[in-house]
Amino acid sequence: MRRLHVIHYPIYGGPHNEALRLSAPLADLGWDTTVVLPDEPGNARERLESAGVEVVSMPLGRLRAVRSPKAHLQFGLGLAPQVLAIRRLIRERQIDVVQIGGLVNPHAAIAARLEHVPLVWQIVDSRTPKTLVKAFMPMVRGLADAVMFDGESLIDIHCGQKPLKQPAIVYYPPVDTTRFQPSSDQRRRTRSEYGIPEKVPVVGMVANWNPQKGIENFVRAAGFIYRQQPDTWFLMVGATYATHTAYTSQIEAEMASSGIPRERFVTVGERSDVEAFYPAMDVKLITSVPLSEGTTTTAMEAASCGVPVVATDVGAVREVIAEERSGLVVPPLEPAALAQATLSLLTDSHMRAAMGGDARRLAVERYDVNVCAATHIDAFEQAVAHHRGRPGSTKRSPGQSESTSGEFGVEPVQSALGSEARASRR
Repeated sequence: MRRLHVIHYPIYGGPHNEALRLSAPLADLGWDTTVVLPDEPGNARERLESAGVEVVSMPLGRLRAVRSPKAHLQFGLGLAPQVLAIRRLIRERQIDVVQIGGLVNPHAAIAARLEHVPLVWQIVDSRTPKTLVKAFMPMVRGLADAVMFDGESLIDIHCGQKPLKQPAIVYYPPVDTTRFQPSSDQRRRTRSEYGIPEKVPVVGMVANWNPQKGIENFVRAAGFIYRQQPDTWFLMVGATYATHTAYTSQIEAEMASSGIPRERFVTVGERSDVEAFYPAMDVKLITSVPLSEGTTTTAMEAASCGVPVVATDVGAVREVIAEERSGLVVPPLEPAALAQATLSLLTDSHMRAAMGGDARRLAVERYDVNVCAATHIDAFEQAVAHHRGRPGSTKRSPGQSESTSGEFGVEPVQSALGSEARASRR
């Protein structure tokens, strides 16, 4: 069986991480993976291909959170040819299931429906404005054969009181719990490499530097923590973006004005070996802002390494942090609350150790990559079954294109594709 996973972002992040980690276990279960990425500068293709994941790059637009009419016009003009390119790829690779991540980029959903291939649509976060949720959810309802939600909370946010007619599956991002594990040896190696004393408390963060991660709140919380416990060091792992240079400058200014010696902020940038950094931490912070996350993989990675997490209460984060068992959850946008919760763990080694042990057990039980792979197989099978039940649905031969059945949410999209798309279906 062949899965086409379409991701509209060239910078490595959560969806790419999922694709990479699931590729091998899904292959063991009989599913090969091809990932589609935009042909733009970014590190995602290199990271995926270096891990043996097949990647196809093509022009692939995405809806941007900007007010530029030109950007939105380019998005609209690119939709038809990009859908056609995905359709050709579906035929060439004889794809059995198409999977897309995110609500507002429907290119692969349209292509899958026009090719009569089952579609799994993943809803991965809570940052989409309500107006766009209302605009795009009818398309999800009309095109998807199964919908995967990155946390129970996202079902309520996106569906409200109107249940889906197709299967809805809750999943959590995968963690290789054999790779991410507690290690006193790794703790010593990482601390030694970056000049962090062995016995000092370390508060860490693993997040790319973009506004939705609330990096400034990490720095502000660090200021509170340092004033109470001045031997604390702060470890920051994550990529910066060429498209967010002003935000990076803001964070650098926050660090400079925090009152903390600059050498206490150990910033290591983007890393493919993030599992080497969690063991060096005593507490891991998640400082995301409202309307940003689904769940965040870093919460589960930290848990798998036996590191308790202090996180802001956004999206479905509370679902993967067992309160007072694997971590603590505080209100968003409140650095003082982050600091207070962190200090409660730094000053109580017994509670910290107990939480770390519970966190590790929960990660192995709930978030291991093989658990996630099994959930995806279930979603694929349910999507295939739902697709077979669609009016007019027939089994197509490889490379054979079919017309659509005119279901709600499909015809308006088809007409928008214009004559070129209609010609390709003949």
